[in-house]
This record gives sequence, structure tokens and C-alpha cells, in this order.
Amino acid sequence: MYNLPKQYSFVSFLALLFFFVSCTSSKQVIYFNDLKDTVAPGEITTAKSSFENKIQKNDQLSITVGGTNAPDLAVLNSGSSAAAASNPALGTSPNAGFLVEADGNIKIPFIGKIKVEGLTRLQLEDTLTQLFKDYTKNPVVNVRFLNYSYSVLGEVARSGKFTMSSERTTILDALTMAGDITILGRRENVLIIREENGERKFARVNLLAKDIFTSPYFYLRTNDVVYVEPVKSKFISRTGVSQYLTIAAVGISLILTIISLRK
Repeated sequence: MYNLPKQYSFVSFLALLFFFVSCTSSKQVIYFNDLKDTVAPGEITTAKSSFENKIQKNDQLSITVGGTNAPDLAVLNSGSSAAAASNPALGTSPNAGFLVEADGNIKIPFIGKIKVEGLTRLQLEDTLTQLFKDYTKNPVVNVRFLNYSYSVLGEVARSGKFTMSSERTTILDALTMAGDITILGRRENVLIIREENGERKFARVNLLAKDIFTSPYFYLRTNDVVYVEPVKSKFISRTGVSQYLTIAAVGISLILTIISLRK
């Protein structure tokens, strides 16, 4: 006959080992796992609640102007065919909008060059509203980003370049658009690549901790790149294999225990 006690001990050891592995693996895939089960209102605050992206070089801006003097608006609006035909240097096609050039300026019909780099969208609207008062009555200016996008690479379901739906796009929004991080991705060490003032910056964020909500990289900027690294060991995490092994090992352990007790 087989030596059941020794087999029982060995299988029990395997069961405990795989149970340990499963628990460790689950902690590596649960977002914000340092949060309490119950969080009181106001316990987590986001310091970036008033976040607004600033205009950068090479941004494409759509600028439209409303007012009571309708004939003037045709040449004031961004991408006006009349303005572009009369002076191509002052405007572009409706789809292209206004390019923020290397010196941080855009060119507006009748107004000429204006410095926009470093301004928020709302600040530019206020500035242009004052300038357009000389050309139309009661101007109403609307500014929008045309090339507002980010990229997600690495261990996600769908890597690619995505368009931002609003200025307050978070890293969680970005990962949702990319189909979330796969079971093989490192959630505790996500890389953000960002360009500011001509310099490329690199930062790493931990999606397993609640501190992500107050990180300066929680809200994405246009042209940010989000890269998710793979875990070092793919065997443990692959498609939940460890969970199935745990169940099988515990089942075998119970069977051997019952057989041993009946002897």
C-alpha cells in the first residue's frame, strides 16, 4: 500500500504553497488595495480638482467667434475660407485649425501673432474676447483642442493612440479606453512619459495605492504616453492558473484525509 501520511503531507504543502501564491497574485492586480473597506466622505481628496491643460507648441486649436456684427465673423472665425484665401499665413483649413508654432504663437486674422503657449483654454478665450471687441460687437469666443490625444502601450488589452474626450482625462480613463491592464501587467509601476517646455519627463505611478488620486500625473496632458510593463514571472499570473491549482490541491488533500481516516 501507499504511504498515505507522507502523500498527505506533501499535497498539503502544495495546497498551502499555491494558496500563498494566489493571495500574493491577487494583491498585485487589485487597484487601490490600501484603501479601507469603508472610506468616510472627504477622506480622499484630489488636489487637482481644478486641473486644466495648458496650450503647448504644435497644438492645433479651433477658434470660433460669435457676435452681433455677423459680416465681420466670416474672417474672424478659425479656418475661415475667406481669411485663408486672402492671406494663407493668417489661417488654415477648418479641419486643421490654428497651429501653435515653435515660438508659442498663433496667427489670427486682423490681430496677427498672439502668444498662447502656457495659457489654458479659458485664459485664451478671455484674451481673444478682449482683442475681438475692436472688430465685432459683443464677441463670444470658443477655443477647443483639435489634436488632444494620448498613447497607451504595453500590457493592455488594446494599445494605441486615443483622443481625449475632455481636458480632465485621467490615467484611469486612458486605461479604460485601452481595455484595462492585462493580468500580466505591473500595476504598481506604470510609466508616464510627458513633454513639457521642450523637455521629456518620466514618472512612475502606483495604481495599487490610493496616492494615485493626488499625483500630478493622475490627469493626463496631451501627447502623454502611458506604458505598462509586464510582470517578471508570467507563469504565476497567467489566466488565473494558480487559483485552479489551489482548488485541485485542496481537493486532493481532502480526499487523502478521508481515505486516511477510514483506514
